[in-house]
Amino acid sequence: MSRFGPEPRAFFEAVYAEQAPWDIGAPQPALVDLLHTFPPASPILDVGCGSGDLAIALAREGHEVLGVDFVPAAIAQARARGGALTTGPDARLSFAVGDALRPSQLGRRFGSVVDSGFFHVFEPEDGDRFIDDLALALSTGGRYYLLAFAVTFPIPHGPRAVTEDEVLARFTPARGWEVRACHSAELLSRAGDVPATCACLERVA
Repeated sequence: MSRFGPEPRAFFEAVYAEQAPWDIGAPQPALVDLLHTFPPASPILDVGCGSGDLAIALAREGHEVLGVDFVPAAIAQARARGGALTTGPDARLSFAVGDALRPSQLGRRFGSVVDSGFFHVFEPEDGDRFIDDLALALSTGGRYYLLAFAVTFPIPHGPRAVTEDEVLARFTPARGWEVRACHSAELLSRAGDVPATCACLERVA
């Protein structure tokens, strides 16, 4: 069962019918700082891209970026915000409706994968499957950039906590990962700032 009820797509479609509470009109500052400290390589995949602000910011910096989300309304908003970056012969930004939990099914390798509030929306067992699939989608030396809530709220249909200990336990050398950074941060929302975990994980095997 999904954390967001029997029809998670319908839940998120309803959220994106208006401005989502996590939509601050810009990429998350903690993730931007992490990306500047550990520069990403193109092409970049933005998993659970939502309305596209992070993907758009990366494309403006000259990267080739694909944003994927399973909510058509979110992708429509992202394409509208991306504007000229998504059209013409020099377009380096694209958005697609798809299953971001299965990045290898996109049929290409990525130099980087960015995750702004995606990993914390599914259960730990789905996280295991996502990490295994992520390893197939990332080139050797590619990096996964993560920003997730570090707390769980006592409400129905909410994200779970992703702690630093969990990140260190999941992304191990035995599974082909090197932890470049893992620290506490904040994830901003229009309802208030939330304690978060921020990490850069490099694929080394």
